[in-house]
Amino acid sequence: MQLARQSLFTLALLALGFHSYAHELSSGYLTLDEVRAGVFSGELLLNSNDLTKVKGLASSDNTPVGWGQVNLNHPQVVDYLNQVLAIKRDGQTCSLAINLPSMRRISGEDLLVYPIEATCASRGDMVVNYSGIFNVESDHKLLAQINTDEQSTTKVFSLDNQSATLPDEKNSNWTLFGEMLYQGVWHIFIGIDHILFLVATLLTVNLLRANGEWQKEPSTKRIFKHTLILVSAFTLAHSITLTLTALGYISLNSNLVEFGIALSVLFTAINNIYPQVVKLGILTFAFGLLHGMGFASVFADLNAQSDSLVLSVAAFNIGVEVGQLAIVSVILPLLIGLRHWQQYARAIMPLASSVIAIIALNWAIQRW
Repeated sequence: MQLARQSLFTLALLALGFHSYAHELSSGYLTLDEVRAGVFSGELLLNSNDLTKVKGLASSDNTPVGWGQVNLNHPQVVDYLNQVLAIKRDGQTCSLAINLPSMRRISGEDLLVYPIEATCASRGDMVVNYSGIFNVESDHKLLAQINTDEQSTTKVFSLDNQSATLPDEKNSNWTLFGEMLYQGVWHIFIGIDHILFLVATLLTVNLLRANGEWQKEPSTKRIFKHTLILVSAFTLAHSITLTLTALGYISLNSNLVEFGIALSVLFTAINNIYPQVVKLGILTFAFGLLHGMGFASVFADLNAQSDSLVLSVAAFNIGVEVGQLAIVSVILPLLIGLRHWQQYARAIMPLASSVIAIIALNWAIQRW
Protein backbone atom coordinates (compact mmCIF):
# COMPACT_ATOMS: atom_id res chain seq x y z
CA MET A 1 0.00 0.00 0.00
CA GLN A 2 2.83 2.37 0.88
CA LEU A 3 4.50 1.62 -2.45
CA ALA A 4 1.23 2.35 -4.25
CA ARG A 5 0.90 5.67 -2.45
CA GLN A 6 4.48 6.60 -3.28
CA SER A 7 3.89 5.65 -6.91
CA LEU A 8 0.71 7.71 -7.06
CA PHE A 9 2.50 10.70 -5.52
CA THR A 10 5.31 10.43 -8.08
CA LEU A 11 2.84 10.11 -10.93
CA ALA A 12 0.91 13.10 -9.61
CA LEU A 13 4.05 15.24 -9.73
CA LEU A 14 4.71 14.08 -13.28
CA ALA A 15 1.11 14.81 -14.22
CA LEU A 16 1.27 18.34 -12.89
CA GLY A 17 4.15 18.94 -15.26
CA PHE A 18 2.34 17.28 -18.14
CA HIS A 19 0.56 20.51 -19.06
CA SER A 20 3.78 21.86 -20.54
CA TYR A 21 4.50 18.66 -22.44
CA ALA A 22 0.96 18.46 -23.78
CA HIS A 23 1.42 21.78 -25.53
CA GLU A 24 4.85 21.21 -27.08
CA LEU A 25 3.58 20.04 -30.46
CA SER A 26 3.80 23.00 -32.79
CA SER A 27 1.16 24.25 -35.21
CA GLY A 28 0.19 27.56 -36.78
CA TYR A 29 -2.30 28.96 -39.28
CA LEU A 30 -2.20 31.39 -42.19
CA THR A 31 -5.07 32.93 -44.15
CA LEU A 32 -4.67 35.17 -47.19
CA ASP A 33 -7.64 36.58 -49.12
CA GLU A 34 -7.42 38.80 -52.21
CA VAL A 35 -9.78 41.57 -51.15
CA ARG A 36 -9.09 43.61 -54.30
CA ALA A 37 -6.72 43.30 -57.22
CA GLY A 38 -3.24 42.72 -55.82
CA VAL A 39 -4.17 43.40 -52.20
CA PHE A 40 -4.35 40.52 -49.74
CA SER A 41 -5.64 40.60 -46.19
CA GLY A 42 -5.18 37.82 -43.68
CA GLU A 43 -3.80 36.53 -40.41
CA LEU A 44 -0.77 34.59 -39.25
CA LEU A 45 -1.31 32.61 -36.04
CA LEU A 46 1.68 31.28 -34.12
CA ASN A 47 2.23 29.79 -30.69
CA SER A 48 3.98 32.17 -28.30
CA ASN A 49 6.02 29.24 -26.95
CA ASP A 50 7.43 28.71 -30.44
CA LEU A 51 8.37 32.36 -30.79
CA THR A 52 10.03 32.20 -27.36
CA LYS A 53 12.48 29.63 -28.72
CA VAL A 54 13.54 31.81 -31.65
CA LYS A 55 16.91 33.45 -31.07
CA GLY A 56 16.51 37.14 -30.33
CA LEU A 57 12.85 36.84 -29.34
CA ALA A 58 13.20 34.76 -26.17
CA SER A 59 13.00 36.19 -22.68
CA SER A 60 16.00 35.76 -20.40
CA ASP A 61 14.40 32.81 -18.59
CA ASN A 62 12.74 31.27 -21.70
CA THR A 63 9.23 31.80 -20.37
CA PRO A 64 6.39 32.13 -22.93
CA VAL A 65 6.12 35.52 -24.60
CA GLY A 66 3.82 37.69 -22.48
CA TRP A 67 1.85 40.71 -23.62
CA GLY A 68 4.44 43.16 -22.33
CA GLN A 69 7.20 41.39 -24.19
CA VAL A 70 5.05 41.04 -27.32
CA ASN A 71 4.55 44.81 -27.43
CA LEU A 72 8.17 45.52 -26.52
CA ASN A 73 9.61 43.07 -29.05
CA HIS A 74 7.11 43.71 -31.85
CA PRO A 75 9.70 45.29 -34.20
CA GLN A 76 11.98 42.26 -33.76
CA VAL A 77 9.04 39.88 -34.30
CA VAL A 78 8.05 41.75 -37.47
CA ASP A 79 11.64 41.53 -38.75
CA TYR A 80 11.63 37.80 -38.05
CA LEU A 81 8.26 37.23 -39.73
CA ASN A 82 9.39 39.19 -42.78
CA GLN A 83 12.39 36.86 -43.00
CA VAL A 84 10.37 33.65 -42.77
CA LEU A 85 7.24 34.65 -44.73
CA ALA A 86 7.86 35.79 -48.30
CA ILE A 87 5.21 36.35 -50.97
CA LYS A 88 5.83 37.03 -54.65
CA ARG A 89 3.46 37.64 -57.53
CA ASP A 90 4.46 37.80 -61.16
CA GLY A 91 8.06 37.57 -59.95
CA GLN A 92 7.77 40.72 -57.82
CA THR A 93 8.13 40.67 -54.02
CA CYS A 94 4.97 41.73 -52.20
CA SER A 95 5.24 44.27 -49.40
CA LEU A 96 3.98 42.99 -46.05
CA ALA A 97 2.42 45.02 -43.25
CA ILE A 98 2.25 43.09 -39.96
CA ASN A 99 0.32 44.66 -37.10
CA LEU A 100 0.28 44.08 -33.33
CA PRO A 101 -1.25 40.73 -32.44
CA SER A 102 -4.27 39.71 -30.44
CA MET A 103 -4.70 36.37 -28.66
CA ARG A 104 -6.99 33.56 -29.80
CA ARG A 105 -7.53 30.07 -28.40
CA ILE A 106 -7.42 27.30 -31.00
CA SER A 107 -7.52 23.58 -30.14
CA GLY A 108 -6.56 24.34 -26.55
CA GLU A 109 -3.66 26.61 -27.50
CA ASP A 110 -3.37 30.36 -26.94
CA LEU A 111 -2.06 31.63 -30.26
CA LEU A 112 -0.77 35.07 -31.21
CA VAL A 113 -2.82 36.41 -34.13
CA TYR A 114 -0.86 38.78 -36.39
CA PRO A 115 -3.01 40.73 -38.89
CA ILE A 116 -1.27 40.81 -42.27
CA GLU A 117 -1.75 42.89 -45.40
CA ALA A 118 0.21 42.11 -48.55
CA THR A 119 0.42 44.45 -51.53
CA CYS A 120 1.36 42.60 -54.70
CA ALA A 121 1.20 42.82 -58.46
CA SER A 122 -2.41 42.83 -59.63
CA ARG A 123 -2.12 39.54 -61.50
CA GLY A 124 0.27 36.69 -62.26
CA ASP A 125 1.52 33.53 -60.60
CA MET A 126 1.84 33.76 -56.83
CA VAL A 127 4.49 32.06 -54.71
CA VAL A 128 4.26 31.85 -50.91
CA ASN A 129 7.33 30.70 -48.97
CA TYR A 130 7.25 29.99 -45.24
CA SER A 131 10.28 28.84 -43.25
CA GLY A 132 9.39 29.93 -39.72
CA ILE A 133 9.91 27.97 -36.49
CA PHE A 134 11.36 24.89 -38.25
CA ASN A 135 14.86 25.56 -36.92
CA VAL A 136 13.59 25.33 -33.32
CA GLU A 137 10.64 22.93 -33.85
CA SER A 138 11.25 20.49 -36.67
CA ASP A 139 7.71 19.06 -36.34
CA HIS A 140 6.12 22.51 -36.80
CA LYS A 141 3.21 22.65 -39.26
CA LEU A 142 1.52 25.72 -40.73
CA LEU A 143 -1.94 25.15 -42.20
CA ALA A 144 -2.72 27.81 -44.81
CA GLN A 145 -5.81 28.84 -46.75
CA ILE A 146 -4.86 31.08 -49.69
CA ASN A 147 -7.59 32.61 -51.85
CA THR A 148 -6.83 34.57 -55.03
CA ASP A 149 -9.22 35.74 -57.73
CA GLU A 150 -8.17 32.71 -59.77
CA GLN A 151 -7.93 29.90 -57.24
CA SER A 152 -8.33 28.83 -53.63
CA THR A 153 -5.96 26.34 -52.07
CA THR A 154 -5.30 24.71 -48.73
CA LYS A 155 -1.64 24.07 -48.01
CA VAL A 156 0.31 22.45 -45.18
CA PHE A 157 3.77 23.98 -44.78
CA SER A 158 6.31 21.74 -43.07
CA LEU A 159 10.06 21.31 -42.75
CA ASP A 160 10.10 19.40 -46.04
CA ASN A 161 7.48 21.50 -47.83
CA GLN A 162 7.99 25.25 -47.46
CA SER A 163 6.56 26.66 -50.68
CA ALA A 164 3.19 27.02 -52.41
CA THR A 165 2.49 28.25 -55.95
CA LEU A 166 -0.81 29.61 -57.27
CA PRO A 167 -2.39 28.89 -59.64
CA ASP A 168 -1.38 25.31 -58.97
CA GLU A 169 -2.19 22.93 -61.82
CA LYS A 170 -1.90 20.06 -59.36
CA ASN A 171 -4.45 21.65 -57.05
CA SER A 172 -7.71 19.69 -57.13
CA ASN A 173 -10.42 18.42 -54.89
CA TRP A 174 -8.33 15.31 -54.30
CA THR A 175 -5.36 17.44 -53.23
CA LEU A 176 -7.57 19.40 -50.84
CA PHE A 177 -9.08 16.17 -49.53
CA GLY A 178 -5.63 14.72 -48.87
CA GLU A 179 -4.40 17.86 -47.10
CA MET A 180 -7.44 18.03 -44.81
CA LEU A 181 -7.36 14.28 -44.18
CA TYR A 182 -3.79 14.69 -42.99
CA GLN A 183 -4.82 17.61 -40.80
CA GLY A 184 -7.55 15.52 -39.18
CA VAL A 185 -5.06 12.81 -38.27
CA TRP A 186 -2.55 15.42 -37.08
CA HIS A 187 -5.08 17.18 -34.87
CA ILE A 188 -6.18 14.00 -33.08
CA PHE A 189 -2.52 13.19 -32.39
CA ILE A 190 -1.75 16.66 -31.01
CA GLY A 191 -5.07 16.81 -29.15
CA ILE A 192 -3.78 15.33 -25.90
CA ASP A 193 -7.04 16.11 -24.11
CA HIS A 194 -9.02 14.17 -26.73
CA ILE A 195 -6.58 11.25 -26.52
CA LEU A 196 -6.76 11.11 -22.72
CA PHE A 197 -10.57 11.21 -22.83
CA LEU A 198 -10.49 8.22 -25.19
CA VAL A 199 -7.99 6.39 -22.97
CA ALA A 200 -9.98 7.11 -19.80
CA THR A 201 -13.15 5.89 -21.50
CA LEU A 202 -11.51 2.62 -22.58
CA LEU A 203 -9.71 1.80 -19.32
CA THR A 204 -12.72 -0.16 -18.01
CA VAL A 205 -13.90 -1.88 -21.21
CA ASN A 206 -11.99 -4.99 -20.10
CA LEU A 207 -13.70 -4.99 -16.69
CA LEU A 208 -17.20 -5.54 -15.35
CA ARG A 209 -18.80 -4.18 -12.22
CA ALA A 210 -20.00 -6.86 -9.76
CA ASN A 211 -20.53 -6.88 -6.00
CA GLY A 212 -19.41 -3.25 -5.76
CA GLU A 213 -15.99 -3.80 -7.36
CA TRP A 214 -14.29 -4.06 -10.71
CA GLN A 215 -13.62 -7.59 -11.96
CA LYS A 216 -12.11 -8.86 -15.19
CA GLU A 217 -14.43 -9.27 -18.17
CA PRO A 218 -14.01 -12.92 -19.24
CA SER A 219 -15.50 -12.48 -22.72
CA THR A 220 -13.27 -10.94 -25.38
CA LYS A 221 -16.34 -10.66 -27.59
CA ARG A 222 -18.10 -8.47 -25.02
CA ILE A 223 -14.96 -6.29 -24.71
CA PHE A 224 -15.01 -5.68 -28.47
CA LYS A 225 -18.76 -5.00 -28.35
CA HIS A 226 -18.39 -2.55 -25.45
CA THR A 227 -15.50 -0.80 -27.20
CA LEU A 228 -17.47 -0.58 -30.44
CA ILE A 229 -20.42 1.03 -28.64
CA LEU A 230 -18.27 3.62 -26.85
CA VAL A 231 -16.08 4.50 -29.83
CA SER A 232 -19.11 4.69 -32.13
CA ALA A 233 -20.94 6.97 -29.66
CA PHE A 234 -17.92 9.27 -29.38
CA THR A 235 -17.35 9.24 -33.15
CA LEU A 236 -20.97 9.96 -34.06
CA ALA A 237 -21.25 12.76 -31.51
CA HIS A 238 -18.08 14.65 -32.37
CA SER A 239 -18.74 14.19 -36.09
CA ILE A 240 -22.12 15.92 -35.66
CA THR A 241 -20.83 18.94 -33.76
CA LEU A 242 -17.59 19.17 -35.74
CA THR A 243 -19.64 19.42 -38.94
CA LEU A 244 -22.31 21.78 -37.58
CA THR A 245 -19.74 24.05 -35.92
CA ALA A 246 -17.41 24.15 -38.93
CA LEU A 247 -20.34 24.97 -41.24
CA GLY A 248 -21.40 27.77 -38.91
CA TYR A 249 -24.71 26.34 -37.69
CA ILE A 250 -23.70 26.33 -34.03
CA SER A 251 -21.19 28.40 -32.11
CA LEU A 252 -19.95 28.39 -28.52
CA ASN A 253 -17.22 30.37 -26.82
CA SER A 254 -13.99 28.45 -27.46
CA ASN A 255 -12.75 28.99 -23.89
CA LEU A 256 -15.96 27.47 -22.55
CA VAL A 257 -15.62 24.51 -24.91
CA GLU A 258 -11.99 23.87 -23.89
CA PHE A 259 -12.92 24.12 -20.21
CA GLY A 260 -15.79 21.68 -20.75
CA ILE A 261 -13.47 19.24 -22.53
CA ALA A 262 -11.10 19.30 -19.54
CA LEU A 263 -14.04 18.59 -17.21
CA SER A 264 -15.17 15.69 -19.42
CA VAL A 265 -11.74 14.07 -19.08
CA LEU A 266 -11.74 14.73 -15.33
CA PHE A 267 -15.20 13.23 -14.77
CA THR A 268 -14.51 10.15 -16.90
CA ALA A 269 -11.26 9.43 -15.05
CA ILE A 270 -12.84 9.88 -11.60
CA ASN A 271 -15.82 7.78 -12.66
CA ASN A 272 -13.43 4.90 -13.29
CA ILE A 273 -12.31 5.03 -9.65
CA TYR A 274 -15.66 5.88 -8.04
CA PRO A 275 -18.26 4.65 -10.55
CA GLN A 276 -21.42 6.73 -10.65
CA VAL A 277 -22.23 5.90 -14.28
CA VAL A 278 -21.49 2.31 -15.33
CA LYS A 279 -23.18 2.30 -18.74
CA LEU A 280 -21.12 4.95 -20.49
CA GLY A 281 -22.69 5.04 -23.96
CA ILE A 282 -24.98 8.05 -23.48
CA LEU A 283 -22.41 9.93 -21.39
CA THR A 284 -19.69 9.32 -23.98
CA PHE A 285 -22.03 10.59 -26.70
CA ALA A 286 -22.75 13.75 -24.68
CA PHE A 287 -19.07 14.42 -24.07
CA GLY A 288 -18.34 13.67 -27.73
CA LEU A 289 -20.60 16.55 -28.75
CA LEU A 290 -18.34 18.85 -26.76
CA HIS A 291 -15.13 17.41 -28.19
CA GLY A 292 -16.43 17.89 -31.74
CA MET A 293 -16.72 21.62 -31.16
CA GLY A 294 -13.11 21.59 -29.97
CA PHE A 295 -11.95 19.90 -33.18
CA ALA A 296 -13.94 22.37 -35.28
CA SER A 297 -12.07 25.39 -33.93
CA VAL A 298 -9.45 24.95 -36.65
CA PHE A 299 -11.96 25.89 -39.35
CA ALA A 300 -12.64 29.26 -37.79
CA ASP A 301 -9.08 30.22 -38.70
CA LEU A 302 -8.92 28.69 -42.15
CA ASN A 303 -11.64 30.94 -43.55
CA ALA A 304 -12.27 28.19 -46.08
CA GLN A 305 -14.29 29.11 -49.14
CA SER A 306 -17.88 27.91 -49.26
CA ASP A 307 -17.30 25.84 -52.39
CA SER A 308 -14.65 23.75 -50.63
CA LEU A 309 -15.80 23.90 -47.02
CA VAL A 310 -18.01 20.80 -47.10
CA LEU A 311 -15.23 18.74 -48.69
CA SER A 312 -12.71 20.12 -46.17
CA VAL A 313 -14.95 19.26 -43.23
CA ALA A 314 -15.61 15.75 -44.54
CA ALA A 315 -11.91 15.05 -45.11
CA PHE A 316 -10.91 16.50 -41.74
CA ASN A 317 -13.59 14.40 -40.04
CA ILE A 318 -12.38 11.22 -41.72
CA GLY A 319 -8.82 12.07 -40.71
CA VAL A 320 -9.87 12.43 -37.08
CA GLU A 321 -11.54 9.01 -37.24
CA VAL A 322 -8.46 7.42 -38.84
CA GLY A 323 -6.27 8.81 -36.07
CA GLN A 324 -8.74 7.72 -33.43
CA LEU A 325 -8.92 4.17 -34.80
CA ALA A 326 -5.11 4.03 -34.82
CA ILE A 327 -5.08 4.93 -31.11
CA VAL A 328 -7.78 2.37 -30.28
CA SER A 329 -5.95 -0.34 -32.25
CA VAL A 330 -2.90 0.20 -30.02
CA ILE A 331 -4.73 0.47 -26.69
CA LEU A 332 -7.33 -2.29 -27.03
CA PRO A 333 -4.96 -5.29 -27.40
CA LEU A 334 -3.07 -4.09 -24.31
CA LEU A 335 -6.28 -3.85 -22.30
CA ILE A 336 -7.41 -7.29 -23.44
CA GLY A 337 -4.12 -8.74 -22.23
CA LEU A 338 -3.97 -6.77 -18.97
CA ARG A 339 -7.41 -7.89 -17.77
CA HIS A 340 -5.91 -11.25 -16.73
CA TRP A 341 -3.50 -9.52 -14.37
CA GLN A 342 -5.14 -9.32 -10.96
CA GLN A 343 -3.47 -6.00 -10.15
CA TYR A 344 -4.99 -4.31 -13.19
CA ALA A 345 -8.43 -3.76 -11.66
CA ARG A 346 -7.02 -3.14 -8.17
CA ALA A 347 -4.09 -0.87 -8.92
CA ILE A 348 -3.16 -0.20 -12.55
CA MET A 349 -6.54 1.11 -13.75
CA PRO A 350 -7.08 3.31 -10.65
CA LEU A 351 -3.51 4.65 -10.88
CA ALA A 352 -3.83 5.43 -14.58
CA SER A 353 -7.21 7.07 -13.99
CA SER A 354 -5.78 9.11 -11.11
CA VAL A 355 -2.97 10.44 -13.28
CA ILE A 356 -5.43 11.36 -16.04
CA ALA A 357 -7.68 13.05 -13.46
CA ILE A 358 -4.78 15.15 -12.13
CA ILE A 359 -3.79 16.19 -15.65
CA ALA A 360 -7.41 17.09 -16.47
CA LEU A 361 -7.78 19.05 -13.24
CA ASN A 362 -4.64 20.99 -14.15
CA TRP A 363 -6.11 21.74 -17.58
CA ALA A 364 -9.42 22.84 -16.05
CA ILE A 365 -7.61 25.26 -13.74
CA GLN A 366 -5.48 26.58 -16.63
CA ARG A 367 -8.56 27.08 -18.83
CA TRP A 368 -10.83 28.62 -16.18
